[in-house]
Amino acid sequence: MTSLPARRAAFTLIEMLVVMVVIAILASIVLSVAGLVQNKAARARAEAEIKALSGGCDAYKADHGSFPQDTTTDALDPRTTGTPTSYEEASLFLYKQLSGDLDANGRNDTAASTPEPKSYISDFFKPNILSVKSSSGVGTAGYVRFLKDPWGNTYGYSTKGAAAEQKFRAAVLANPAATREKDQGYNPTFDVWSTGGKATPPSPGVAGDVTSVWLKNW
Repeated sequence: MTSLPARRAAFTLIEMLVVMVVIAILASIVLSVAGLVQNKAARARAEAEIKALSGGCDAYKADHGSFPQDTTTDALDPRTTGTPTSYEEASLFLYKQLSGDLDANGRNDTAASTPEPKSYISDFFKPNILSVKSSSGVGTAGYVRFLKDPWGNTYGYSTKGAAAEQKFRAAVLANPAATREKDQGYNPTFDVWSTGGKATPPSPGVAGDVTSVWLKNW
């Protein structure tokens, strides 16, 4: 015959297992909710930063007559490129133009050129949005690598659509019947975006296209 203390010990062990299972379930729920809250906050921050970058581009155009643009930004196409690491050069170019830090050392340049370099977004280029490298690799001091989104990836910046529009207008002067290239970027001005922590190639027009979760100005 099983003694009462032995039966009570066995019951206590079962109770402990039940409690452990309940704690594990509650912990997973808390972690899941916390993850959702963090992601929502990251998306809100990315939207605000993209809006600020877009405003900086508008201010830059007011001074220069055009948006920041070079061969790198002309070549980058958000319709086909979804890997943030491939955005770094274009992102660095945008940083230099909007911050006035043309040598990317983290400080505004002096008047070594005309017009004098200046920042087009006041109090925006802070450590949390800059990926910086030092002589020994990524660190807290050194040279700016790219503009960093809330997931630690590169913001994308493209003038593919603008380049296509400029090419079309030049072609029309020589041949009024010239046609515009299709599917070149999204905006005829500039595109700026974050992949929202994703690194999947986009597929415009296809169900489930990853760009549906991107944060973007189009």
